[in-house]
Amino acid sequence: MRTLLLANIFYWACAGVFTPFLSSYFTRQGLDASQIGIVFTMVPLCSIFVQPLWSAFADRIGGRKIVLVCLCLAAAAVAPLFNFSSTFIAALLATLAFSAFFQALLPVCDSLVIEAAARGGLEFSRIRMGGTIGYAVVVVVAGYALEAWPSVQFVMVPVILLVFAMRCARLPQPWKEARPGVRPSETRKTRGHGFRSIFTTDEIVIVLSFVFVSSVGLGFHGSFLGRYCIELGNGQDLVGILSAVSAMSEIPILIVSDRLICHIGEVHLLLFSCFAMALRLLLVSTGIVPVMIAAQLLQSVSYMTVYYSAVTYIAKHTLPGAQARGQSVLVMVQAGFATVIANLIGGFLCDAFGTGVSFVIFAGITTAGTFVVIALMGVHRKKALARTSR
Repeated sequence: MRTLLLANIFYWACAGVFTPFLSSYFTRQGLDASQIGIVFTMVPLCSIFVQPLWSAFADRIGGRKIVLVCLCLAAAAVAPLFNFSSTFIAALLATLAFSAFFQALLPVCDSLVIEAAARGGLEFSRIRMGGTIGYAVVVVVAGYALEAWPSVQFVMVPVILLVFAMRCARLPQPWKEARPGVRPSETRKTRGHGFRSIFTTDEIVIVLSFVFVSSVGLGFHGSFLGRYCIELGNGQDLVGILSAVSAMSEIPILIVSDRLICHIGEVHLLLFSCFAMALRLLLVSTGIVPVMIAAQLLQSVSYMTVYYSAVTYIAKHTLPGAQARGQSVLVMVQAGFATVIANLIGGFLCDAFGTGVSFVIFAGITTAGTFVVIALMGVHRKKALARTSR
């Protein structure tokens, strides 16, 4: 339990130092909203085109733990490049280099931790809670530290990544990969191409569609909240406080998440979360600090319910030998396709209409997208009912 908990804590601690403060860092470096949107697009592009390769490689060689440690070390090595990102091209290249390794950490780590937790009879929600607490503590400390010393951000990131690598090296060996004399390919069961070679159910399309819609809103929120705070005349300390409030709000939902899923199911929880994301965006758009802080309390039901429902659903409906690839698909949708749209459209909307109005527009996009997926879910269930009645 301790090893799994510490691995989760240090991943989210690193994310807490890096992710929330990057848009405000680039804003102070002189990049405009459109440039930041383009730079941030490197992150989801790596989620789409690079991290699946790492996940597939880890599954294929049966060495997820070794791949995870190597990715940590590589990300730590390139993180200092951000110190030289005072121009648009330099920021673009630094983000691309770092994301090529960092974006693959979560799916590989989650596949290992969830599998080990299941073998030990542990609830993943309790382990994930450690990551939430670690994130919350780090963003507050980092917010105040970066307000005084902005350049320390890219000293903290590699240090935490190195500690994370050491914790990953102590993770339990996955049981299928630990069997002597058996190649991973010999234990893998496939049943077709595409999703059918990874998942056991076609309902995964509905699950990923809800994830996509909510993640478009979340991607815009994550990429431009820091910029909005700077525009409103605030500093990195407010970004840290907002991020800490959002992280701490996840704890109550993690305590009851397994019971919620048991009673209402992952799909219905995802549906509710999409509407919660739209409300969160509307509240942030007011620009009133107390209201913005209150909006971050919705992190629990606009992000954590999405992440937890999706990651556990995938863990339950992934074919043997495809665990890392299953979680990789989630990252492709959540941190990939959805975030590309959020960053590109968000950057141009912010320049054209202002950041506050753009938050309102994305609330509308999230709401409309939710209704579209509800319609698709109805069609899917009618088809499934027709198949079973034959």
